[in-house]
Amino acid sequence: MSSRDIQNFETGRIGALRDERVYIQKKTFTKWANAFLEKARLEIHDLFKDLADGKILMKLLEIISGENLGKPNKGILRVQKAENINRCLTFLRTKVYFENIGAEDIMDGNPRLILGLIWTIILRFQIQEIEIEVDEDDESSEKRSAKDALLLWCQRKTAGYPGVDIKNFTSSWRNGLGFNALIHAHRPDLIAYEHLDPADHIGNLNNAFNVADDKLGIHKILDAEDVDVPKPDEKIIVTYVASYYHYFAKMKSEMTGGKRIAKIVGSMLELEKMVDDYESLTTVLLEWIKAKIVTLNDRNFPNSLEGIQKELISFKEYRTVEKPPKLREKGNIEATFFNIQARLKANGQKLYNPPEGFLIHDIESAWMRLEKSEHIRETSLRDELIRQERLEQLAQRFRRKAEIRESWLMDMMQILDEKMVCNNAAQAEAAIKKHEAISAEILARKDRYKALNTLAVELVQGNYHQKAAVQKKDDYIRLKWQELLDKLEQRKLTLAGFNNLMAMFREIETIQEELKEVENKVKLEDCGKHLLAVEEYLQQHSLQESQLHSLAKRVRNLNRRSKSYADPNHPEMKVLDQRLDTLNSELEKVNNLSTKRKKNLEVAKAYFQFLQDSEEEERWVLEKIGIVKQTDIGKDLNAACVLLKRHEQVEAEMAGRFPVCEQVCGKGQDLVNTGHSARSEIGSRIKSLMDKWKQLQELAATRRTKLEDGIEAHQYYADANEAESWMKEKMPLVTSDDYGKDEGSAQTLLSRHNRLEGEIKTFGSEIKRLDELAQLMTKAASEHNISLEKFKPAENGQKSDDEMYEDEVVERPHEIDVEEIHEKEVLQDYVETRKIPQVKAAYTYRGQGMTIEKGEVIIELFSLALFALL
Repeated sequence: MSSRDIQNFETGRIGALRDERVYIQKKTFTKWANAFLEKARLEIHDLFKDLADGKILMKLLEIISGENLGKPNKGILRVQKAENINRCLTFLRTKVYFENIGAEDIMDGNPRLILGLIWTIILRFQIQEIEIEVDEDDESSEKRSAKDALLLWCQRKTAGYPGVDIKNFTSSWRNGLGFNALIHAHRPDLIAYEHLDPADHIGNLNNAFNVADDKLGIHKILDAEDVDVPKPDEKIIVTYVASYYHYFAKMKSEMTGGKRIAKIVGSMLELEKMVDDYESLTTVLLEWIKAKIVTLNDRNFPNSLEGIQKELISFKEYRTVEKPPKLREKGNIEATFFNIQARLKANGQKLYNPPEGFLIHDIESAWMRLEKSEHIRETSLRDELIRQERLEQLAQRFRRKAEIRESWLMDMMQILDEKMVCNNAAQAEAAIKKHEAISAEILARKDRYKALNTLAVELVQGNYHQKAAVQKKDDYIRLKWQELLDKLEQRKLTLAGFNNLMAMFREIETIQEELKEVENKVKLEDCGKHLLAVEEYLQQHSLQESQLHSLAKRVRNLNRRSKSYADPNHPEMKVLDQRLDTLNSELEKVNNLSTKRKKNLEVAKAYFQFLQDSEEEERWVLEKIGIVKQTDIGKDLNAACVLLKRHEQVEAEMAGRFPVCEQVCGKGQDLVNTGHSARSEIGSRIKSLMDKWKQLQELAATRRTKLEDGIEAHQYYADANEAESWMKEKMPLVTSDDYGKDEGSAQTLLSRHNRLEGEIKTFGSEIKRLDELAQLMTKAASEHNISLEKFKPAENGQKSDDEMYEDEVVERPHEIDVEEIHEKEVLQDYVETRKIPQVKAAYTYRGQGMTIEKGEVIIELFSLALFALL
């Protein structure tokens, strides 16, 4: 290997080591900073980027120094970031000297300068403050500070621990025993040092780091892998060991302070012993006053007169027996307090200041509150005594009145339970007068029972101690009072029923007479000779039914009244029941006659209606048969299309009319099924009508077939003429003797002839289609006995259809005069519509640059011209 290669290797190795050291320092310094920033709920993720705005760096300096650097700006713009960082650097320059670093270095993320800045902060605020005396027994001996002091402290704390030899902040900590020895020296309960294995470096390091993090709160800013190397980074170990020093130094200062406080507490306990009697007596008295105030403020008094009287006796005993000793105890406490103050003054000591709430003034205030509560309780007891005495008087009054009301109720109930005798009108009138006297007597006492209820409500609302018994008694009396009123009302209804018996008898006679009149009318058997007569009879019968319904309602009312107003055991009720039974029988009889009469009339109406409807339907069918029998199928395509359109309208009318005919026949069949006397005539009419309908449908189908065949034939001849015209047009081209005068013209004629051959070849499919269509039409014409020559258009010099077939009889569309009976003459207008001749494609055609679908209508120019001449 050449010297140049060796130099490159060494340079690369040095660079790698430098990068590794930067990475370890960055990781450790980041954890160290986050240990402080977590107090402000901040965190650094990338040390070289997160300090760029200066806000986190400012917060870190405030936390670690305890000083306020002011409020940072937003740190969005570069100038704002520079301002925040410069404030931090200015603050640091007041604490420590450094140079060659500016705000731009931090904003741009310069690793070397940022790590140097953090290390400077650690040295200033974590390590520089450490100060250790070389000789602990001699206070005037030499002192070491900063890193030297920290190393001396580590050596003293780990002295005597096997496997630990602290000489520096690099290799001396590799095996991890040094960290464990520091923890064990201060907290032996956390580390089992004798069980540690000196060879297990990683285990020892992790054990110390985890115990420090979990038990002592020292953040784990190092990783065991970063320490267990031949030469660990000195800065990261110094940073971490400094955390141990600060934690244990703080713990030592707290222990020293505790000893000093113990001495002060001892002197205070001696002083407290002198005033213990005062405070204990004061405490007992104040607690008694507090408890007694709670008792005096209690307003849960017994809910009875006797209970309130006992409370007053107990209150009197408190005033005469319990309170005087406490008053003397209060005087003794005051005397004790003045004696303590006198002794302290005599000894030249500070006067005794009792705790808050134990002053003489506090005792006086508590005693005044006690007397105030005492006065209020006395007033409340006297008011409650007055209330209970009043409730007791109301209760006695309620009991007295309740006994009187209850006795009167029992007497009146016995009177109303007496049986009434109303065998005749005189007895009924006497019973009514007696009832009116009893009713006046009962209703006059309504206010008295209301006043009794008011007394009960007042006692219940006043929380009378026997309010449940009062409420029960009041409910019982009110129930009996309501029962008495119900019996009174029932007696009144019963007497009213007896009084209405005679009126009911008179009304029964009136209804029977009206039923006779209705019966004579519904007995008629004549149902009329025609439809108008039947409808008139039905109108008259509707009036009779209304009268009959009114009579039935009156009879039902009588039946209901007979059960509601009268005593079932009364002698007159038997006669009334017999009369009502007779009346109900007569009503049922007339109802049956009315129903039978209405049914006969409805059957007659249905019969005459059927006759009228069937005649009308038959006339309509005959009219349409005359129309579909026509044989004219049109002299050209346009005429044939018009005739087909008219025929479709006729078919549409038939489709809409046939359900009406079926409905008429259905009604007639219903009459036949029910056994009508004229069922043979009805059946023959139905058969005749349906036969004519069948004939109409067959004729209509035949005519549609002929019209469609005619349209197809006319279309064929139009296509054939067009094909013939095309061939005549191309014939001069194929028979020409012109072969060109030179090569160019001959080449042109040859190209034109090739195109013509292509057109002829393409047109061959059209000729083939026409030939197939002609064969189909010939076959169809032979099946329907139609001559195809009649569809052929007339040529020049030929006779027209009328001339060629002048001997043939052809039916043309014409009007048929049918005699119909109308109330008045109606004029009808007929509108004739002439359409432009059209050609309808019978088959799909594709050629000569166009496409025609089957059934598509084509308007041709020569057809338009022909239409213009016509």
